[in-house]
Amino acid sequence: MSGARICIFAKPPVQGFVKTRLAAEIGATRATELARAFLVDTGTAMRAIGWAETIVATTGALERGLEAEVGVPVWPQGDGDLGARMERVLARALTDAPIAIAVGTDSPGLRARVFDEARAALTTADAVIGPTDDGGFYLLGLRRCPPGLLADLPWSAPTTYAETSARLRAWGLSVVELGRWFDVDRADDLSRLHTLLDTGGIFAPATRAVLGVPRVSIIMPVLDEALRIGQAIDDVLALPGRKEIIVVDGGSRDRTLEIARQKPVHVVLASRGRAIQMNAGAAIAAGEILLFLHADTSLPRDAIAHVKQAFTDPAVVAGAFRTWTVADPGETRWFAPLLHAADLRSRYTSLPYGDQAMFVRTTAFHRVGGFPDQPLMEDLELSRRLRRIGRICTVSANVQVSGRRFLARPVFYTLAVNLFPSLYRLGISPKRLARIYQNVR
Repeated sequence: MSGARICIFAKPPVQGFVKTRLAAEIGATRATELARAFLVDTGTAMRAIGWAETIVATTGALERGLEAEVGVPVWPQGDGDLGARMERVLARALTDAPIAIAVGTDSPGLRARVFDEARAALTTADAVIGPTDDGGFYLLGLRRCPPGLLADLPWSAPTTYAETSARLRAWGLSVVELGRWFDVDRADDLSRLHTLLDTGGIFAPATRAVLGVPRVSIIMPVLDEALRIGQAIDDVLALPGRKEIIVVDGGSRDRTLEIARQKPVHVVLASRGRAIQMNAGAAIAAGEILLFLHADTSLPRDAIAHVKQAFTDPAVVAGAFRTWTVADPGETRWFAPLLHAADLRSRYTSLPYGDQAMFVRTTAFHRVGGFPDQPLMEDLELSRRLRRIGRICTVSANVQVSGRRFLARPVFYTLAVNLFPSLYRLGISPKRLARIYQNVR
């Protein structure tokens, strides 16, 4: 028996038959492109929910390429109004699953926690429903679906949610209401969608590609950063400019994942290792520019403006910031004032390190094969490869870097950050350097 089944209700994205209200305002072609993107993004998001099996219930056949892209089994909805079709599909889903959740495609980017909440509600309640701002609902979950439950309801009306909720209760079902959300039916809804995509409030790459990609994808590799990750994400969210945020966890054993998943960012799991984690983030990024940010590094407020300015020169393929190392709050060691010795390298080197918040054109990053899979100096090696195809610049702004590594071993760290690049160029292997460097956290 399946743990749960999620049923995506969608029409095949055929021009003239989908998003007709939106098409009247933005044109049928663009509306159809968005309908297709909504379906792809919804299918991708549902496939990532590990506790449920997902199907797409359609009113007609999907073209082969789209069916493969959505990547889940397709069921026919059958005849009748929407209520009859939903009943039919949900009843079928409940034949071999204890709960069934219906969701549309007009709310792309619904976060996994919404479905976790629905699943949790259905452990005790008979039904769960998520209302939309326009009077409809974006999600309906059931533990049982008796015949006639959804018959003769007013669909696509301001009273749809209220009357559906009342109907469920009238049939003796206990009901839990989820938080309110919105769906995209009008051109005005696209403004909110744009904002959520640009700020990382939702993750919907196919939709974003239709509407226009964000300028910068900020990728944060993390491991056991529970004390920092919340504030680090908030600081990036507060930056002005078009961006998305991708947090890549390498197997944290603390609350890093839990905290990150409460934020409007995309969270990715990867094997441990900065190179592996950063490549995993880059693989799903939608931005024209990739910026790699360590959790203990803070960007200046005008960071995105500096990045954009750097790339006004077409010869520039990558860049970085200067560093300004500071003690963590409460750190009182006497040699804390010497922290800035660690910043010297960022002012004279032409090959930046990762703690300088490296940024690179996405096309250039993939052209050189991304970060090499090595335990240390992956950032230096990427810089070397990038310099072969274009110019690397250092912008006139500082990122603030935690001095935790310096304060743990001040003399060693100062020597390491300034001498290791030379040792690497002389042929000392990254594995040997990594054994010397260790991982001070």
